[in-house]
Amino acid sequence: MHRKKTKLIWRIFPSFLVIILLSLTVEAWYSTNYFKNFFLETAQRELMGRTFLLQDRFAQALYVDGLTPHQIDTLCKTLGEKIQTRITVILHSGVVIGDSFARVETMENHRKRPEIQDALSGGKSVAVRYSDTLDKNMMYIALPIVYSRSDPAVIRTAVSISAIDAKIEAMRNSIALVLLLTTMAAALASLYVSRRITNPVEQMRQEAQAFSMGNLTHRLSYPDTEELAQLAEAMNFMASELNKKIIDARNHSQELEAVHTSMQEGVIAINAQEQIITINKAAAKIFDFSPEILKTKHVLEVARNYDLQVFIKKALATSEPVEDDIVIDRGQRMVLNIHSTALYDTQDKRMGTLIIFRDITRIRLLETMHKDFAANVSHELKTPLTAIKGFIEIILEMMPDNGGALSQDSVAQYGRFLGIIEKNVNRMVSLIDDLLALARLERLKGTDVQFEAHPLAGLIQKAVGFCADRAQARGITVDVHCPEAITGMVDPTLMEQAVFNLVDNAVKYSSDGTSVSIHAEQKGHNIEIQVKDTGPGIDQEHLPKIFNRFYRVDKGRSRDQGGTGLGLAIVKHIVQYHNGRIEVESRRGKGTCFTIIIPGATEKDMVSG
Repeated sequence: MHRKKTKLIWRIFPSFLVIILLSLTVEAWYSTNYFKNFFLETAQRELMGRTFLLQDRFAQALYVDGLTPHQIDTLCKTLGEKIQTRITVILHSGVVIGDSFARVETMENHRKRPEIQDALSGGKSVAVRYSDTLDKNMMYIALPIVYSRSDPAVIRTAVSISAIDAKIEAMRNSIALVLLLTTMAAALASLYVSRRITNPVEQMRQEAQAFSMGNLTHRLSYPDTEELAQLAEAMNFMASELNKKIIDARNHSQELEAVHTSMQEGVIAINAQEQIITINKAAAKIFDFSPEILKTKHVLEVARNYDLQVFIKKALATSEPVEDDIVIDRGQRMVLNIHSTALYDTQDKRMGTLIIFRDITRIRLLETMHKDFAANVSHELKTPLTAIKGFIEIILEMMPDNGGALSQDSVAQYGRFLGIIEKNVNRMVSLIDDLLALARLERLKGTDVQFEAHPLAGLIQKAVGFCADRAQARGITVDVHCPEAITGMVDPTLMEQAVFNLVDNAVKYSSDGTSVSIHAEQKGHNIEIQVKDTGPGIDQEHLPKIFNRFYRVDKGRSRDQGGTGLGLAIVKHIVQYHNGRIEVESRRGKGTCFTIIIPGATEKDMVSG
């Protein structure tokens, strides 16, 4: 709960007023006490002078003239009336024998009075106390009356200080009145000074409200006070700089908005709670919503799609880019390629994820049409080509060994022509087999891969066996090093195909009498299968493209060797379906080394297998 704010003037004015009032009160108290003490000291000096004079007079009356107590009392009353002072004479025994204001017969013994005791001790005594006899405050001065060896008597004089108290009270009242008037004048002066201080601040506050209303082009006026003028200048500069930054931010925002609007790709920014921060029209159109109503909504309220939900959680869980394809069915099937990038704020703190949607429905449709076309053409071509190959084999077999009616030259020509036909037919059959294999792999996208824990040694030896005759005919040795214990989670048929393609290529491109090495080993959780040849090698510029379909480094030589240009593309797809990757190292004239890296089988996989 916020405490109610008070204005600056009501913080300054009371402070000034309290300080002034406190100062005047202290001054009044000090003045009153000072004057009271001054009056008392003056009265004491006057009374002391009178007492000294009376001391000598009553010493003579008592010890020289030998006056009686009645005469002493009469003398006290006579002198007391003249000098307007109470005079009391007390014997050493404390008996009062004379008093100017009271009857001595009614007065009690004074020996125990403090001033009498001090005087009898030989000193002078001053006391201010209440008199029961006169019922008022009195100032007493007592002096001893000493004569020869007689016991001393005491002369005591007294004056009423009630008059002094009355004067002090009157003066105090006057000071209080002056204090009240001064306080009122000081309050008005303080209010005036406070307003002089706070009015420029209040004026600046009112003008600064223009800033809070968004009018950053407004400028504060400069007060006469140096500090406030500097403050106004600083606030004007701040408003100017802030206005520039807001204009720059608005221009930048409009530029981004223009870019987002013109983009054909959908863009959605979401925070860590999967709420939409911003979305462009292309993305809103994909989900059939208006961009204005989608902000702050949960992204799954817009697109209720399981694959998208999995993708978003994966993207938010990592700072690395994530890419995938998903299918959304909204009346018609839509294929989206989605790519995510982590979003960070100005303090490099993760704030969410940016997701880009690209509609690849048409691309995927064309790819499907292409794959279907390749599969259909391959299937339609294989049947007649297989028949042609069969008839050629029959013709070759029907030709007589001695040439029959044909001349030796004709027989040789027929044989050569038929051999060429057979070679090309074999090449076309291989091409079609590879096309069918690649089309099947692309169509299934790994969904038909049957993984099992399978020893790789037998699989590699079987793949090498298919190439043994060709290698032996050219004097090429194939060295295999694969421990029996190495077991991988593979589809044996597909992995055997991948190894065969690599070994077949190695044998094709190696020179006669050389060697091809196959080395498999376990490295951590992965298995590496290396196929290395001593062939002509591949230039670095060709390495990124050799896994593309129909790509050949040396097209003429590839055709002579019977290559189709699809073998490495098939290997790449097979390895990817095994959650692995394939790498290649090669230098011109130094041979080529292909490395298949796939996950190894765990103990759990082996037990379940």
